[in-house]
This record gives sequence, structure tokens and C-alpha cells, in this order.
Amino acid sequence: MNDEDKKIQKKFDALFTEWEKVIRNPKIQLSSRPKDYINNEPYREIVKLGKDALPLIMKKLEEGVFFLNQAVADISGIKTEEIIGKDSRFLGEKEKSRLLLKWWKSQKQ
Repeated sequence: MNDEDKKIQKKFDALFTEWEKVIRNPKIQLSSRPKDYINNEPYREIVKLGKDALPLIMKKLEEGVFFLNQAVADISGIKTEEIIGKDSRFLGEKEKSRLLLKWWKSQKQ
């Protein structure tokens, strides 16, 4: 890992920790709306890290942090309906993560 990667990792880890604190708010924890988990400053700062943060976000998706699904779309510019399908509103966030991870792995080949 080069110095730039270490810098991104450190910044991501700090922002992720801040984001986790925000989403632990009982009001957010009781919400079933994914937008409630991403409508905050730490999330926006994670997205601002750009494409360098995608591998770190994908690792979090693998670990089950599926409320970062939207960050993949926000950073990559992909249209999630092209990957997840037009009826994505019927899928849970966990299933969306699975499909995003499948897409990510196909991009690396």
C-alpha cells in the first residue's frame, strides 16, 4: 500500500467511524428508509473521497454494511437499476449489496 492509499484508508476509516456514530442514533436505527442512513455529513464526505474509496466501501458491503450501497452509485456514476434491475424497490438492501458486489467483481476481470 502506497502513501496515498494509506492516506485514503485513514480518512475513510475516520469518516466511517463518524458515520457509524450518526447512524446509531435511535431515531435512525428505528427507520427502515435507507435515505435516513445517508442524509448526513460523514456519508457525504465518504462519497467525496471518490473512486479511491470504492474498494474500501466494497469491503464494507462484504462485511454486511449495506447502507453504503448508495455510495457505490454516487461515486461510480452507475445506474443501479442497470445492475440491480428495474424492480429494485422490491429488493432489500442486503440483496442489493450482493448484486453490487457481483458487479464490482465483474469489473475487475
